[in-house]
Amino acid sequence: MRKAAKLSAVALSTVAIVMGSVTAAHAGDYTEDGVRIRANSTTTSGINGLGYRSHTITPICYKAGTVINGNKWWDKHRNNNTSVTGYTSMTLLTKWAKTPC
Repeated sequence: MRKAAKLSAVALSTVAIVMGSVTAAHAGDYTEDGVRIRANSTTTSGINGLGYRSHTITPICYKAGTVINGNKWWDKHRNNNTSVTGYTSMTLLTKWAKTPC
């Protein structure tokens, strides 16, 4: 009985560590990997760079653009990991600018 309880405690500790590392690996501001950071707020604008789930951003401003999943708002931001600045649909970000461009 004691041995089984000890093994259960070790198994639960291992699960907690693994789950914690998964959460930490995706603690950035993009909702997906390979998110396009564009020159303007349209899907036809040039691509300045890419954002990944582990990357963080600094929001600058927002404006209307191509509608993505029913949302017309795009955020101008700086990717803190790559220093690329540009626009991404707010549907792909977890943090947004508070002021219009």
